[in-house]
Amino acid sequence: MKNMKCEMSRAKRTGFMFVFLLFAVVSLFATPSAIIWTPCTTSIQAYLKGQIDYDTYVRDTSMLPVDYGFTVGVLPFSQVQAEIGYDALLPVFSPQTFKDANYFNAKIGTPEGTLLPIGFTAGIFDLGIDSNVTNFNVFHAEIGKTFDYVGNICIGGYTGNDKLLINDNGKVNNSGFMASWTSVPFGKFSICADYMSGNNALSAFSVAGTATFADNATLLTGPVFPLSKQYAGSSKMLWTVQASLDFDIIPPAPAPAAK
Repeated sequence: MKNMKCEMSRAKRTGFMFVFLLFAVVSLFATPSAIIWTPCTTSIQAYLKGQIDYDTYVRDTSMLPVDYGFTVGVLPFSQVQAEIGYDALLPVFSPQTFKDANYFNAKIGTPEGTLLPIGFTAGIFDLGIDSNVTNFNVFHAEIGKTFDYVGNICIGGYTGNDKLLINDNGKVNNSGFMASWTSVPFGKFSICADYMSGNNALSAFSVAGTATFADNATLLTGPVFPLSKQYAGSSKMLWTVQASLDFDIIPPAPAPAAK
């Protein structure tokens, strides 16, 4: 999708922005292993460990498409790990079709304390299949470190499709930095926050509380503050609720019976 031109009529500009906002909304949170809003974490799914996600984002007068996600670890190594994922953002709204609801992601890195004293990951998210409509194709990389009494701190950067990642004035704004913090656990609870810089459809700050109900089940909830009016046509706060469930793709073999 091309940027607006000065000679476009007011009606054409309005129509352009309406369509752009629809396209931007559906790809904002189709991410790999993430904190709340951003992929600014060095966590990666373990080999053949799957995760199902159900993420919602609502405002006082509207609700964005629900993100139905699946991620799985694909490398059988302890020092270098990788994951791939798929997200369906539904329902889709006219003039979109189901093609515009599909997004892919991938991530590779080394866990903290294995090859390096810090964790390091890099990957891509919002890999859409509709050219210059949903292919935000955001590359990212980050490093993270866990500290006693403080928790995990992670910083990174991102860059994506300059035809879609533009600012509120229609200028290219496709790169920036990310940061996140996850507290030490308080029993089954923790607090986290993340930030994605810029003035584009991905730029936001968020904070949330997390509850772990079992070793493989987590519920997260908190506010998201967009930094651009392109976020569903407004920079008003949203509230997110995110549920995730981990499971073994291939169940482990049962322990041998005692003799």
